[in-house]
Amino acid sequence: MIISKEEFTDIMNRLKQVNDFVDETNHKARELDDAIESDFFNVSSLSISHETIVVRLLKLMFNDYDDLISWWIYEKDYGRKEEIKCWDGCSNEVDLSTPENLYDYLIEGMEE
Repeated sequence: MIISKEEFTDIMNRLKQVNDFVDETNHKARELDDAIESDFFNVSSLSISHETIVVRLLKLMFNDYDDLISWWIYEKDYGRKEEIKCWDGCSNEVDLSTPENLYDYLIEGMEE
């Protein structure tokens, strides 16, 4: 059974929120470099995040053999990097700026 577009979108948005929180917290910790007596500035290791497992499950669920989900999260920064493009098998540019669009594209790929 495939999850709904709403569930998929919610998962992607939550992953993005955690990622943004970790990035912002790491940035703030680096700004306090002189005020903190520690060599530890990787807040992501403090956060309990199961991102890797979630991404793996989604890839298996959608038969994502091309690693499109990982690419969309890590390379395209949750669809925010407009300069990074995706093309379909007919050389048409695919709009993957939102998790909803990614979901639709993954579903289309499963139906082929």
